[in-house]
Parts: sequence; structure tokens; C-alpha cells
Amino acid sequence: MQKRQFAIISMTTFGYKPDPLRIVQLSISKLRGDYYEPIFTTNINPEERLPNYIQQRTGLTDTILLKAPTFSEVANTILEELENHILVGHNASFLHYALQSEFKYLGYSFKTPQLCTVRLAKKLIPNMTSYELPYLSGVLNIPYTASNTLNDDNAAVAILFQRLILLDDDEMVISKFLEPKVEKEHIAPKNTAYQKLNALPNSPGIYKFQNKKGEVIYVGKAKDIKKRVLSHFYNTTEKEITLCDATFHIDFETTGSELIALLREADLIDKLDPPFNYIQKKSYVTYHIVPQKNRKGIIQLKIERRPFEHSPTEIFLKRGDAIKRLIELTEKFRLCPLQTGLKSKLGRCTHGEYNECDGVCTGEEEIGLYNFKVENALNYLNNENDNYVLFEKGRTKEERGFVLILHGVYQGYGFLDNSQSVSNLEHLKDMLDPKKHSYHTAKIISSYTKRNPWKIKPLENVG
Repeated sequence: MQKRQFAIISMTTFGYKPDPLRIVQLSISKLRGDYYEPIFTTNINPEERLPNYIQQRTGLTDTILLKAPTFSEVANTILEELENHILVGHNASFLHYALQSEFKYLGYSFKTPQLCTVRLAKKLIPNMTSYELPYLSGVLNIPYTASNTLNDDNAAVAILFQRLILLDDDEMVISKFLEPKVEKEHIAPKNTAYQKLNALPNSPGIYKFQNKKGEVIYVGKAKDIKKRVLSHFYNTTEKEITLCDATFHIDFETTGSELIALLREADLIDKLDPPFNYIQKKSYVTYHIVPQKNRKGIIQLKIERRPFEHSPTEIFLKRGDAIKRLIELTEKFRLCPLQTGLKSKLGRCTHGEYNECDGVCTGEEEIGLYNFKVENALNYLNNENDNYVLFEKGRTKEERGFVLILHGVYQGYGFLDNSQSVSNLEHLKDMLDPKKHSYHTAKIISSYTKRNPWKIKPLENVG
């Protein structure tokens, strides 16, 4: 065996991109000759609520993890243990990504050589029915029980790796897997100096391709501006070649987070109308809850489908979302389901499904009183719902970004110094860069909050 040092890693994670995969359990072992030695096993406090499926699978709870160290508290230990070692794991690229994601969240880069026992097994033991760890352990007679403990997993991976090393004559396959990747060929830029491209930052933000006259012809967002810009010059499609040939200058803005980069991209495309941004310039249809008086003078609410306009009121990307809001208004303000379109049967509405109607449909409730309830419902719709802020990483370690939503409508974003305390809405507005509420910003924020509900901070809780 060549003088290589191997660190075997197992972990339990949860989370979604672009936020970090939160690691809640981590185990590291090292090969010492023909033996493996457990080095480091710990629970990790993710500083977020633990999903139910992780609790059921591992037996961990929020209470248990509150007593565990955070990733930042064990980060130096992890770096020390992995220094000058090759990371080995079952699905090693995922394990590496999870570590990389956590370190990036702390503001540090992480990269280390890696070997995947799945890939090695496919190469050295071909034609297996499965390459999952339980199956390989059974076939190769490796002690393994599905006990959900990382130590058992790590021990099985360590023994599997030792078996694979014995099958790899002179470590030829391992050496091949550890060779650095050959970089893609690139389109030689005709008009953009490479030193300018190499000077771009490796951080989240937006970039603008400009033509010879300085006009913006394309706007893009990126988690890594430099990497994304270079990818345009690696691409050999006709569209990318045409774009790169027309580019003479590249400008950029760092945003600190991908969410703010997405919002800034949508804002610039709307303002600048770049010719190479095709998708974002399509006409989109949204849904609105609108009032309309019938012949009796009753204000009815209905859902209208219309091309998006920069409305200062709440919009809905799906008809189902508008119906949910209409049900909420009907129940909260004791509206008549017939007058809100939730029931289509003529005559008196049936009771029980939504609420007890006060009888405007049969003349038992005065129209003026009913209309007053509808006006209160509309006021609630436009002024009371969804007042919250999303806090994000800043452009530097000394600041944090924020996105403000009032009454379900995107207001803009800004940046706060970490030393600044936020005690009320006016403090946020002072630092806010106002932006337009649009179809794309509504879609971006809706998608983000559904994936990251813990990021939503109601305004009454800010401070």
C-alpha cells in the first residue's frame, strides 16, 4: 500500500439546497495498517427543528440535540482529523458535499480528496445485484446490523474498504480515482480578457454581460459568480457561443445569499430587458381575489385569472392557492359561500362545510351588514396577512441580508450591520432597497418559504 492516509466518514443529514445540508450525526474512523480505529463520533446541534423522519429513523430529538455541540464548535476538530487524509465513504461525494455545505455556511471553503466505496465496488466487484451497504455486507460476510448507529455503519464501511484495497492490485484503481479531473475545454473568448474572468469573486450574486456599447445583453444569478460565468465559456451550444461572442464587458454584484441573488436577477431583467434573457420575459398569468356587486347590491368575491401586473395586492400563482385564501376569508368573516363562489347551488347555502352563513342568500341578513363584512375581509386580505422578514447571509461576515414582505407583497431587500439591533419595522425600512413586486419575485419567495419555513420571522418576533 502506498503511503496514503484514509479517514472513513459516516453521517446523518437533512435539509435542502441551496441552504446547507445540516449534519446531525458524524463519525470518523481511520485506517491504521490492517485495522481501523474509531476517532470521533458526535451528535451535532443543527440549530433548527429536527424533521420527524429523522427522529423516527435515529431516535434523536430536539431535546437531545440541544445538548450537543453545533457544527461551528466541532469544525476545527473535523479539519484537524481530516488534514492530509483522503475522505472515504459510501456515497463519498454526498458526504463531501454535506461537509462543504456546512463549512460554506460558516464562511469557509472545504475541499479534500475523496474515495467512494460504491464506485470502487462497482469497478472491483462488477455485476452485483446491489451496491447498498447492507447487501454488500451480507455478500462479503461483513458484520453489519441495521441498528441505525453510525459506529456500526462506519465499521462496515471500513471493513468493506479494506476488502476493496486487497482486490486492487498495486492500488491501480484507487490511484486512477484520485487523479485530478481534466478541465473542460472552453470557448476562447474573442472580446473578454481571461484575467478579468479570473478576477471574478467565488461568491453568490448576479453578473451582467455587456456588449461593445456597454448595454446589458444578459443577466444571470449564481451561488459562485466566477464558476457560473466561466461555465458560459465552456458551453458549446449555439446560444452560448453567440452570447459569449457578443460580450465585451462583465459586471457583477455580490449579494451574500442565493435568495437575494434570485430577487436581484428578477429585478434587473424587468428593468433592463436584456435580449438574451428569454424565459423570464414571457407573459405569465396569475390569480386575484376581486370584489364585484351583483344585481341585488351584494358584494361578491371571485377569483379572476389575468396577465400579471405589478399590483400592490396579494397575487396567487395557482388557482388552488387563491381558493385556500378565499376559504380562509369565508370562515373568518362569516361570509356566504354562495357569494364567494365556493358554492354554486342556487338558493340558500348548505351549512357545515365552511361556516354558518348569516343568511344574506335568503334575505335574513341585511345586505349593508353583509357588505361591511366583505369590506373587512378585503381589508384583511390587503393589509393584515403575511408580514414577515427573511434574514440571510450578508456580503461580508460583518453584515446580514434581509428580505421584507408586507401584506403578502415583496417590498425589497437590504443589508444590516451585525452590530445593529432591529426593534421595529421602521428600522428595517430605513435600510431597505425598495423593489417591485412581480410574478417572478412572488414565485421565488413562495418556493423559498415552502422549502425553508423556519426562515420566516413574523414582524412581531423581530427584535
